[in-house]
Amino acid sequence: MSRPKKQPTSISADAPNTNEAETITEKASMPSKKVIHLMLDAGRSSIKYQAFVNNSTGTTPVMKTESLVCCVPSVPFGELGAFSLSRGKDENNKDVVEHWVVGSSARLQGKEYIAMSDSENHKVDYFPLLALGAIASLPNLLELSTGTSAKRRTLHIRLSTLSLASPLELKKAIEQCKWIAVDGVRYRLCFSKLGFLGFPEGYGASLWASERFDDKQFHTFDIGYGTATISEYSNQGLLPKRVTCSPNGGGGVATLIKEFSRALSNTDSSKMIRPSQLREILETATVGDNGISAIAPDGEDIGSELENAIHSWMKDSPLAYALDDVSVKARRSKVTLCGGAFAIAPVQMLIKERLLKGSIPESNLLIPENPGTVALSEMKKLYLGETTDVNQAA
Repeated sequence: MSRPKKQPTSISADAPNTNEAETITEKASMPSKKVIHLMLDAGRSSIKYQAFVNNSTGTTPVMKTESLVCCVPSVPFGELGAFSLSRGKDENNKDVVEHWVVGSSARLQGKEYIAMSDSENHKVDYFPLLALGAIASLPNLLELSTGTSAKRRTLHIRLSTLSLASPLELKKAIEQCKWIAVDGVRYRLCFSKLGFLGFPEGYGASLWASERFDDKQFHTFDIGYGTATISEYSNQGLLPKRVTCSPNGGGGVATLIKEFSRALSNTDSSKMIRPSQLREILETATVGDNGISAIAPDGEDIGSELENAIHSWMKDSPLAYALDDVSVKARRSKVTLCGGAFAIAPVQMLIKERLLKGSIPESNLLIPENPGTVALSEMKKLYLGETTDVNQAA
């Protein structure tokens, strides 16, 4: 039964302050500030982000880049994710300027870069840089800014994150950044005083799920780079509310890559495949009439090694505990399968087969059309009231 369409609760970036006294004036009212709402999912593997405003500037697509940062002596012009910033002043009251490159371009700087996957706490410690890298990478950054000068502009930003970290901790860190300079234009940073919103990790997937059935509760199963997380949601109001969350650290794609490398250790192809290439091979692997296909750099099909690696990952890692848990919960509750792992076709197929063997009704497993980005892309419904097509897992 199709769930009646809910009217999403609008969260206005320009909500009036009811505590201020009303002022009557004969002057023409000033136009409202252009406030950018930036949705950010900064993970250990990648940064996913989307910006939108409620006017003609429109909405950017969901964008994605690697979670890498590199400090450089001077900012390279015209490279995606490159910017200068100031977080304070020196003893002479002059801005202390730093130069950074964030994202895939960090690999190109000829200097040591830092990957968020190098440490469990990196994505929190480097959160301001990841957020500013996302801002600097927006394709319509100049159009989103305000001001009369071509070289000195202002960005009014309302930032929301999908994170397990404390929103207050992230807010305190990002507010230390006073301005950034991108491609010769300096942007003053004004973060909204309405609050820094921190949503449960993967919350967009719950919005996607809540529109598709009448059940009073459901689950999401989100397998990211480092963690396989099971979340239970209550679906009794206008918006879903998270009830419980069970993260299984070490159950993510990072462990699968290690298993894949191990499965290849006795083949000639392993000598030619770097860890970064293994991830690309995973993401481009396919499922066809002849089974799983994954092509190595030398053109060899290593699909059988990938299949063995996925089975080992499901049996001999923390993912096994998560799968056992989902196998029980999904007998009575619908589960949305999401996260970057389910964007890998062989992973999606084999995990679904594994779950169905546990006597789960197939109708209880739902997979969005874009499982890797649904947690972020659906968030704009809270602000713009947009809808997307319904696709149930086949």
